[in-house]
Amino acid sequence: MNLVPAALTGSPAQRRCAGLCAHWRLPLVAVLLCGQLVGCANRPPAPDAAVSGVALARERIRLPPDVVFEATLLDVTNPDLPPVVLGRQRRESAGNPPYAVWIPYPSVRFVAKGRYEVRATVTLDGRLMLASNKRYAVPQEAAFRHVDLWLERPPPQSATADAGVPLTLTHWRLVDVGDQHVPRPRDGGVVPFVVFQPDEGGVTRITGSGGCNRFLADYAVQGSRLRVDRLVSNITLCLPNGAMETRFFEALTAVVGFRQQDTQLQLKGADGETLLRFEAQEAPLR
Repeated sequence: MNLVPAALTGSPAQRRCAGLCAHWRLPLVAVLLCGQLVGCANRPPAPDAAVSGVALARERIRLPPDVVFEATLLDVTNPDLPPVVLGRQRRESAGNPPYAVWIPYPSVRFVAKGRYEVRATVTLDGRLMLASNKRYAVPQEAAFRHVDLWLERPPPQSATADAGVPLTLTHWRLVDVGDQHVPRPRDGGVVPFVVFQPDEGGVTRITGSGGCNRFLADYAVQGSRLRVDRLVSNITLCLPNGAMETRFFEALTAVVGFRQQDTQLQLKGADGETLLRFEAQEAPLR
């Protein structure tokens, strides 16, 4: 007799678990319970804590009443991976700053050796109006997880007029090198990416990975022009991705301009052609 009911549906893990229960001839109630437990294990933990604070504008600004304010708590422990969203606050029709920050998150995912940051944006119809433009670290002590942050306007230029996310601090995943699509790496591999670090004492740098070697470079933005200089990287030999990484690094040093549109970033060459295309990346909580 088959103990797995035909109506039992769910994820592959749930069905496998239910099948094992049936194989060992467990009662029907155990089969159902088994599937439910696997389903619970696949869900992210529920929020039971919150990061508080205030988001302030650096200059006096009057915004339309229907702007959207979002504040996000991110796990940035692993610099080679997209930041993991631990919690997000979204407030529609937010009006003018300041904004109260209150981001619920599951405290079980806040570990002692982790690194966590709060970032915030204000958008209107998907276009970026204000954004935090530096790193705002969250203290480890649970009683002091209060973060105040400053919001700044992006430069008024055509390259960022349609931007939905900031250029800086965003994890930009490499999608295309010229007309060649960048494939997803095998399990455990690093997806090529760049992060434009904010200005620190007059120094602006790009960090990232070519899929095998990490790299560091200087960059400068002036209007819609963007220049990348002094790129240095590790020298690990990578047979599967070596050719793609070389093309990526060569194209990066040939960039003279950029354009953002929503969550897309295009880096352009001297003739206006798109040398590299990226997409903003975050990882959901699992």
